[in-house]
This record gives sequence, C-alpha cells and structure tokens, in this order.
Amino acid sequence: MRNDRQRPARTLPVAILDALLAGAAAVRAPVRRLARMLPARRADRAVASAIGAAALVVVVGTGFLVFALLRTPDQFAPLGVAPPPSAEIEVDPGDGAGDATGSATPPASSPPAGSPAPPGNGSRSRPQRPASPSPAPPPTLAARYATEDVTLLNYTASVTITNPGPGTASGWRLVITLPRTTQSVAAVEGAEASRDGATWTFVPTGATSRVPARGSVQVRFRVDGALIDGEPTACTIDNRACQA
Repeated sequence: MRNDRQRPARTLPVAILDALLAGAAAVRAPVRRLARMLPARRADRAVASAIGAAALVVVVGTGFLVFALLRTPDQFAPLGVAPPPSAEIEVDPGDGAGDATGSATPPASSPPAGSPAPPGNGSRSRPQRPASPSPAPPPTLAARYATEDVTLLNYTASVTITNPGPGTASGWRLVITLPRTTQSVAAVEGAEASRDGATWTFVPTGATSRVPARGSVQVRFRVDGALIDGEPTACTIDNRACQA
C-alpha cells in the first residue's frame, strides 16, 4: 500500500549532512573493492588513505555546517517550502484604526474636558462675557436743619442736604414733623412739599434732584402758626435723622 503522507521538508544543514554521509558511503565501497584486489600491505595503505580522506571531508563539512548555523541561523528555512506570504491586516475603513497594508493610524487625540471645541468642526464657541460689576450702592446723604428769621407768628427754616460720597446722588426724601397740625408750611424753595397731618414730606425739584459728589443742595421753607414751641419734633433724610 502506497504511503501518501508527505515527508517533512529538510533544512539546509540536514541536506548538507546527508550529502556528506552519502559521499562517505560512496567512497567506502570502492575502497573495499580496491583492498580485495591489492596485496595486503598495499590494501592497508589504500584503506588508511581512504579513511583519512573521508574523515577530512566529514570534518570540513561539519565545520562549514557549524559556521553556517552560527552565522545565519534565521535563513535556513525548510528546502522546497516557500516562505509564508506576509500577513496583511484587513481593516474596516469605517473604524479609522488603520489601512489595507496593516499600518495602524494613530487615533485622533480628543481635547480635554472643559476645553473649547476647535474651529472648523461645525460648532462655534460662544465668547464668554465678563461678569458685569455689581452696581455701587447709592451715596449716603446727610442733612442739617437750621431755624432762621423767627417772628411772632412764623419762622423760616433751611435744610442743607450734603453728599459726602465720590459719586453723584440722584433723588432724596426729606420728612419734617411739626409739633401741631395747626401749623403749616409755605414758601418752599428747592423742593415740593406734601402734608399728612403734622408730617410734611419734601421731594426734590429738577434743580435739586441730583446732589453732586462732595456737594450739597438746600431746601428753604416758612412755618406759619408758630407762637410758642413751634420747632419741628423730627427731621429725617432718607429715613436717617438730620443733624441740628
């Protein structure tokens, strides 16, 4: 029965060693025939010469074999077998991991979290507006009350409203309370007055609505019906007490 199993491929060193052994066997047969034909003494010399020649061939071949193995051990592929083709990596072009030749394409680096999107990708980053500073509180106004020109039936009073702050003050509210409801206010300058019983409220006119920084405006009025103890019992500017 025929054996169809394929013999394993021989490497180059094995082929060289087989050739050396075959050569030694081929030399041994003629030497034996020559030894039978020649006299005994000459046959011994011929056999010795043949053995020496075969040994020299084996030594030289073995040295070549060892040198070849140490010099290029990676080139001794099995004889008669073609080296396998270089493997090529097939990559789906949609995954972006590489190309058809197997060269890997490095992935695109993603921007760090929180950084703005790079230009040209269809999205525009909105410029951040600087936070607007909080508005400064309105300046604190002060008022000083003074009585002028006292007569038998009335007297004239003045209130100086001062702005000690660095900015202009807009608007104010002056409230004066008289001791009796029978008293009245007249001849008002620098303000407009309204009454609620014995309490009179003064608001600025167009000329006195803005108090300049470190400046002042003045309100003057006359109080009628004051015979005795007609001075105001209370005076406030923006709910703060006036100075006497």
